[in-house]
Amino acid sequence: MKVLIFTSSGGTAHDAAAYALRDWIQRRWPEADVHVEAVLENAHPLIRTAVDAYNWIQKYAPWLHQLYWRMLELEDSLKPGTVVLGRRYVVALLRRLQPDLLISTHPHTNRGHFDLAKRVLGPHLRCITCCTELDGGFGFSRNWVSLRADLFWTLTPALAAELLRRRYPPERVRCLGPLLHPPFHGALAPEQPPAGLPLLVLGSGANGANNHIQLLKELLPWAGRLQVVALCGRRASALTSLQAWKAAHPQLAVQPLGFQGPEAMAGLYRRAWAMVSRPGARTATEALTLGCPLIFNRYGVTMPQELLAIRYFAARGLEVSIWRPAQLAAVVSQWLNDPTTYQALRSRYQQQRLPAHPEAVLAALARG
Repeated sequence: MKVLIFTSSGGTAHDAAAYALRDWIQRRWPEADVHVEAVLENAHPLIRTAVDAYNWIQKYAPWLHQLYWRMLELEDSLKPGTVVLGRRYVVALLRRLQPDLLISTHPHTNRGHFDLAKRVLGPHLRCITCCTELDGGFGFSRNWVSLRADLFWTLTPALAAELLRRRYPPERVRCLGPLLHPPFHGALAPEQPPAGLPLLVLGSGANGANNHIQLLKELLPWAGRLQVVALCGRRASALTSLQAWKAAHPQLAVQPLGFQGPEAMAGLYRRAWAMVSRPGARTATEALTLGCPLIFNRYGVTMPQELLAIRYFAARGLEVSIWRPAQLAAVVSQWLNDPTTYQALRSRYQQQRLPAHPEAVLAALARG
């Protein structure tokens, strides 16, 4: 079996989904030839610039996504039924790899890309959309929805219902749940957090977008009652700044960390008292799957695509959001001083966990 997975490094969720798929397919079928392709940035320099702009906005000016996201919603109207920018690259890639299965984990690699792939390789090519979002409504990109997909894989029934509202053929919609990296599957976060000082994880995407130092300043009054892991992604400057801050404030137990692989991240979720993160799709999915409470860090302006996770959590009584660093101190204070409030939230996470069945997902990929 030859599998081609289209992704892009705009944000974290799409690459994470693509590489988790690769790992599971190769584990299940060792003979499979699996290729993960960052097809947007590799196909054309203009698109690479657009992806870089997305990541810059996420790090430095989230409010700009209110405009940028709306502009990108018009993208498919510029390439009806095909790929325009980078078409030659995509055609050459398809002819060279000759995949039997094409999977897309990014909204902008469905419309046009599936049409072109089926024209180049023939209608026998199976195309699957692996959607990384949790819910529909405003913020759900129309670019996810291609009628050329043979299967639309959703993580939740809420998103499956969104597809049906959009009159997507119901026989092609499958709610298969999440397929995370293998270390995430197995043991869940325990119903009671591990013994010792509560561990608060300050999360960031792979690009290291964060306001950790402002948050840590607010946590200083809780020195001795709390320990903190501050993740910096692949942003070396953020790690250096946090190491310097830690040295200047030894009273608070802080461990700055760079990019963590799947095994280390799965371990953090299982040890964590709570995690603070922007409302990204991947972090939300991982937390829901393992049962780790999240505090949504909505500094700047919430991006349209981030509203999907917030909406899903709010509908299930799970949403806890902060807009300013001082609000984190208030949440921590309430949970430390009234453990029953925190424990009730943790119990709701256990009840609302996303069921994950890797073998069922792999069977669906094999069957089409």
